[in-house]
Amino acid sequence: MKQDLKYLLHNARQAARSGAEKIQAIYEQYLSGEDIDIKKKGADDPVTAADMAANHIIVKTLKRNFPDHAILTEEEPDTWDKTGEEWVWMIDPLDGTKDFIKGNGEFVTMVGLTHLGEPTIGVVVEPATGLEFYACKGFGAFKTRLSQRETSSRVRISDTPDMKYLRLAVSRSHRDPKVDKFIELLKVQDEISSGSVGRKMALVIDGEADIYVHPARGTKVWDTCACDVIASEAGGVLLSGTGENISYTRPSGDIENHYGLLLCSAKIRDTVLRASRRVWGLD
Repeated sequence: MKQDLKYLLHNARQAARSGAEKIQAIYEQYLSGEDIDIKKKGADDPVTAADMAANHIIVKTLKRNFPDHAILTEEEPDTWDKTGEEWVWMIDPLDGTKDFIKGNGEFVTMVGLTHLGEPTIGVVVEPATGLEFYACKGFGAFKTRLSQRETSSRVRISDTPDMKYLRLAVSRSHRDPKVDKFIELLKVQDEISSGSVGRKMALVIDGEADIYVHPARGTKVWDTCACDVIASEAGGVLLSGTGENISYTRPSGDIENHYGLLLCSAKIRDTVLRASRRVWGLD
């Protein structure tokens, strides 16, 4: 690659952290009763001043440092046709806006980078706790906290999950009926509810859950790009619900993951995928 991955990761972390810190400042003001300018982008799709402020900070930082790179961000629809560029930053400044509005702290900032369509850099920061996950291709996955900027630990998804006591991360607010079928097929014993797609994937990456499944449409490339490389470097697999790798090079404007998501350790991939494909009516 023509650019140093560690340099790219450093800048991605700085951008994501700056965005997350701004979100947390606005969140604290919101919890104190201040207005956050809640608007609707579409049906059941709110946006707040925190989304927009974080987006501005992240985009400005990346444009300044990488003027030749394409930027695709949730908050700017005119960027959604940029997937075909060599280097593409995929940004979700505030994943879990509805959870932000609810005040439950379950939201994250995500910054990912693809090179020729392949996830290469990923950073996920939870503003409310300062927990950060990050990875670049070939160098492993790590976690730290914003208060411990120079102290990181390696992250590995458990490769020996107890198949008799599987823990499934599920959506707190978007539970699809196919989730219950998935639970039945795998005899899942424990459900861990959370907001934010990125946060639920982080639960698996951090070993607090064994599987995350989203057996429905609705997620977008900015929901998965950052976590894709982190999960891979941590020993996991992030796939569509029907078993394909998620494509990050799309026809113009097509940014949706049409067949949902599943995330688990590579060791149980085949078992989980069989159940997921049955849920989608393919096996």
